[in-house]
Amino acid sequence: MITDWKKLSPALFEKLCAAVLGKIGFVNIQWFGEAGSDKGRDIIAERTDCPVPGVERRERWMIQCKRYTQTKLSKSELKELLDSALEHTIDSLLIIVTTSVSANLRDWFSSASENYPFKTYIWEEIDFRKQVIKQKSELLETIPELSAGRDPLWLYQRDNIEIHLGCNEFEGVEIVVFNAEDIDEAKARASEFIRYLQANGFEWWD
Repeated sequence: MITDWKKLSPALFEKLCAAVLGKIGFVNIQWFGEAGSDKGRDIIAERTDCPVPGVERRERWMIQCKRYTQTKLSKSELKELLDSALEHTIDSLLIIVTTSVSANLRDWFSSASENYPFKTYIWEEIDFRKQVIKQKSELLETIPELSAGRDPLWLYQRDNIEIHLGCNEFEGVEIVVFNAEDIDEAKARASEFIRYLQANGFEWWD
């Protein structure tokens, strides 16, 4: 499955975003990409919110999909997205980006959002990617174009270490297995990881 955003066209990335949203509870999803973005909208969708038990509220969301391959999200672009969302009657604005967002930019966005009559959210690359991987099999059925090419692993730091598997040739490198019931299961999962790595390679996620 393609998870290298540079290999996806902007339209295909928007289609992927719409498909992922459908898997996590959004309904009445309207994707405008095929006909071109309409007044700044990439996707309009609805989601039911339950503020307290027994009370349901249907919210209207506007979703902007930003596939970055070299540049990153900026204050000026965020301001433009906020302003364009004013043209639509929405309860929430979600911005999906294929990059990380600095703490300073996130703080600025949170402060700037207070001047707008809707809630705002940013979905960073690592969290979006996790959802793509989680829904991998179903997404491939919906978007078969994603099956082309290799699917390299993305390695990143995690906490809550459980079982360490070391190597005598590389004393400073370990494989850490999470949620394994015993050492045999840890070894089996580590072996599967190594076979996958040999077949697909990997890229570092910053």
